[in-house]
Amino acid sequence: MRPLPIVFSILIAACALPAWAAGLHHDLDVTLDPKTRRLEVVDRLHLPAGDRTLHLAPGLTVGEATAGGRPLAVNRSGATLRLAVPEGAGEVVLRYAGTLAPLSAEARGDGPMAGEEGAYLPAGSGWFPSAGDEPPTWRLAVRVPAPFVAVATGRLLEEARGGDQYRAVFAEDRAVEEPSLFAGPWQVKERQDGDLRLRTYFHPEQAGLADDYLDLSARTIDEQSRRIGAYPFAGFSILSAPLPVGLGFPGLTYIGRQVLPLPFIRAQSLPHEILHNWWGNGVRVGEGGNWCEGLTTFMADYAAAESRGPDAARAMRLDWLRDYAALPADRDSALTAFRSKTHDASQIVGYGKAAMLFQMLRAEIGESAFSDGIRRFWTDHRFKDAGWTDLRRAFEGASGRAFEGASGRDLGPFFEQWLTRVGAPTLRLADVKADGNAVTLTVQQGSPTYALTVPVAVETANGTVWDSVRLDGRQGTATIHTDAPPKAVSVDPAFDLFRRLAPGEAPPILRDVTLDHAANMVIAADGDAAQAARALAERLADGKPRVVAPDRTDPVAPLALIGTTEGVDRLLALYRLPPVPDSLEKRGTARVWAFRTAQGRAVLAVAGDDAAALQSLLRPLPHYGRQSWLVFAGTKAEDRGVWPAGDSPLRRSLD
Repeated sequence: MRPLPIVFSILIAACALPAWAAGLHHDLDVTLDPKTRRLEVVDRLHLPAGDRTLHLAPGLTVGEATAGGRPLAVNRSGATLRLAVPEGAGEVVLRYAGTLAPLSAEARGDGPMAGEEGAYLPAGSGWFPSAGDEPPTWRLAVRVPAPFVAVATGRLLEEARGGDQYRAVFAEDRAVEEPSLFAGPWQVKERQDGDLRLRTYFHPEQAGLADDYLDLSARTIDEQSRRIGAYPFAGFSILSAPLPVGLGFPGLTYIGRQVLPLPFIRAQSLPHEILHNWWGNGVRVGEGGNWCEGLTTFMADYAAAESRGPDAARAMRLDWLRDYAALPADRDSALTAFRSKTHDASQIVGYGKAAMLFQMLRAEIGESAFSDGIRRFWTDHRFKDAGWTDLRRAFEGASGRAFEGASGRDLGPFFEQWLTRVGAPTLRLADVKADGNAVTLTVQQGSPTYALTVPVAVETANGTVWDSVRLDGRQGTATIHTDAPPKAVSVDPAFDLFRRLAPGEAPPILRDVTLDHAANMVIAADGDAAQAARALAERLADGKPRVVAPDRTDPVAPLALIGTTEGVDRLLALYRLPPVPDSLEKRGTARVWAFRTAQGRAVLAVAGDDAAALQSLLRPLPHYGRQSWLVFAGTKAEDRGVWPAGDSPLRRSLD
C-alpha cells in the first residue's frame, strides 16, 4: 500500500496488482516497540526443498536462520534473501530484527515506519518475508508496550492487556494478502453486526465519532452484502492514522486523524473503503487493466449520489466529464492501460471513465441483468485474480438470461470500444423538425464512431418526454411522438454518456491548467512569498511544473499566475487579461479563479495576501481541481463554485 498526500481520494492502492508467496504459511511472533522503533520477528514457515528466494526490507537484519533445527545459510543482496533449503528440512525459522524508519505526518516512502504516534507496517513494505506469486496464509502474534494497541489484517483470534503490555493474535487461512500490521495509542470501541466484529481504533479526542462510524459500517456492509454476496472478512476496523493518508486493507481502513471528523469521509469515503473488501481485496485485479477502482467508484460514490436524488447523480456524472474535458489529449489513455492512480490524469480515466462505463452498461442491459452480473462475478472469482474479460463474461451471462433465456448476449463490442480506445465520442445535433405532436431529429458523431444509444429529452407544455437515438455509424435519425407540441429538444442533457462535452457545457476549471504539462507557470511575488508561490506551483502541477519568467511565456500555452494579490494584478494588466472577478475581490486571504481568453487559452490565477496565505494553500488547493473559483481563509475554502455553463449546442428551442 502506498501512502497518499491526504485523504481526498480514498483507497487508491486497494486495487494494486498482487505478488506474494505461493502456497506458503507463515507463523509469526512479533515484538514491536513503536517509541524505540524496534521490530523483532520470529517467522516459522515451510519452504519446499531447493533454492528459494524471499524479500525483506534492507533495514531488517536476519540474525538466525534454521531448517529442521539446523543452521541455514542465507545469502543476501539488498532486499533479496537466497536460501538453499535441504531435503526433508521441515520447518524453516527466520529470526530478524531492525530499527524502523521514523513515522511522522511528513513521512514519505513505502517502507515500514514507527515512532511516538505508533507503527505502520503495510503489506508490500518489506517488513514480512515474501516470495512467489500467490498470497500466503498466516498466523501473527504481536506484542506492543502500553499505551499502544496493535491491529493486523486477518481475523482477531485473541487479545489480552496486561499492566504494561498488549498482546493479540490474528490469522488469515485464505489466499488474500500478506499481513499488514499497525499500532497506535488508540481507544478501541467494538460492536457486533451479526457474526461480524466492527471496531474503531481512534485517538482519545475522536472517541465521540466512534458510534457514527460503527453505525455506517454496519449499514454499508449489510447493503453491499445484499447487492453482491456475503461480506468476505470476519469484521471491519477503522484506524485513526497519524499519516495524512487514506488506505484500504482487507478488513480495515487507515485514515488520517485530521480528516476523520469531516462529514464527507463518512458520507462518501468510508463506503468506498468498505466496498474495496469485495473489489480489490475479495476479487483481486488480474491482467488487462484495473477494473476495481471504477467499479468501486460506481457502486459506492455514485450510488451514494443516486440515493440523494437525480440532481446529485447528474452532478457527479458532469464532474467526471468536466475532468475529462480538462485532460490534454497527450495524457489520455485506454482503460486497459490503467493500473493505479499515480496522478490526476490517471484518476480521470481509471476512476471517472471506468465508472461511466458501468453506468452505461447498466443502461444498456437493464438493472436486473446488471445486478445479476455483479453477483455472478463475485461468486465466480472470490479470492481469485480477475480482469475486464471476466467482468464481460459475467454480464454477458446475466444479460442472456434477461433477454428471453438466450445463452448470452455478446457485449464484446461494447467493452472493446470503451476499454481499448483512447478518447471519447463527440455529438452534434444536426437537424430538428417539429410536426404537430412529433419531432424528428438527426444526431451525428465525430470519427472514430462509437455504437451509442443517445438519450434525448423533448420538452412540451405537459412535461418532458425521454427517448433515444441509436447511433451505429456517423449519424442516426429518430421521430419522437409527444402528447403536446414540442418546445425544445436536448441531446444527452443528463450526461448519461461518456463523451467530450460540447462548447458551453464545460466551463473553465482549475484542471484546465494544472493537468497540462505545457502550462506556463509565472511567479508573481518576491522574497518569502515567491518561495511559497514556487512551492505551490510544484504542488499544483500534475507533473513537473514549467516555471517561466513573465517575459518568456508561450502566448498559446495554458497560463498560471501564482503570487501575491499585487503581483497577480500587475501581471493580469501586463498580459491584458481580465482583472479579479468582482465576486472574489478582497475576500478571504487568498483567491483562486480559472478563465479562458477569447482565443480559448486557459488561465489560472492564484492570488494570496502574503507569503503565509500562499503557504496555507499548499495542502488543500490541489484537491479542488474541478472548481472554477475559490475563496480561502487560511487553509479553509470558505467559498467555491463552478462558473455557469454557456448555451449548449446540443439543445434546440422549437418556439
